[in-house]
Amino acid sequence: MENISAVELRKYIRKGWFGELDLSGRQLSKVPEAVTYLKDLEILELDRNILTELPTSINKLKNLTRLYLNENQLTYLPDSIGDLKELTTLELNRNNLTELPTSINKLKNLTELDLDENKLTYLPDSIGDLEELRVLRVNNNQLSAVPTSVQQLKQLEELYLGGNHLTDLPGGIGDLKELRGLSMSNNHLSAVPTCVQQLKKLGWLYLGGNHLTDLPEWIGDLKELERLYLSGNPFTVDGMRSVLKVKDKKKGQVEIDFTGGCK
Repeated sequence: MENISAVELRKYIRKGWFGELDLSGRQLSKVPEAVTYLKDLEILELDRNILTELPTSINKLKNLTRLYLNENQLTYLPDSIGDLKELTTLELNRNNLTELPTSINKLKNLTELDLDENKLTYLPDSIGDLEELRVLRVNNNQLSAVPTSVQQLKQLEELYLGGNHLTDLPGGIGDLKELRGLSMSNNHLSAVPTCVQQLKKLGWLYLGGNHLTDLPEWIGDLKELERLYLSGNPFTVDGMRSVLKVKDKKKGQVEIDFTGGCK
């Protein structure tokens, strides 16, 4: 199938969706060259293959708005991916990416970027140029820090940073006034980052699996907070009292999960 012609490839375009091509789960080790001749393509699904690289010619798909590359074996992305100016969704979870190209900052229309379960040790500063980004997922990587440029993502609504090596967040995260969800589960936090106090629209906060022993009182001042996950932290007896104080301050209008006991 990797040598299929453009004419034959059109048979795989989803009925009723002239611009959507689904080649998921076909054991492809490379993207068929003919794909790059489908200039009207808007959605390309290549999930669950065995791709190790993308062709630089991917930039010929100028009308592409959504690109799905989950569950492959990609170790890098070509710089040419930055030429996909219309891209709004880019999903790359469960690959082997160790870094992102700096050209990622050219994807000015990107609203959702999924990088879960890769091998990223850092995010480039250029990620802060993705001004339309609403959802950023970087769960289960190897990040030890978040770049300060993330504070430029003023439209961001959900930020997933679980399963990394983070001990804190840059203070500028507090400038993300549209943020409604923040996941920092399974990191190395010994205290809740103070910048969270400024996130007035925050509706859910995941802090499970860290090294927290108590909660700051200001958590109770987050008026929109409805879900707070704290399981798997070594809360002291006084720490458990601080959790109950937050619940009282919220007048029971928050779901708190702090299973895992106390020490």
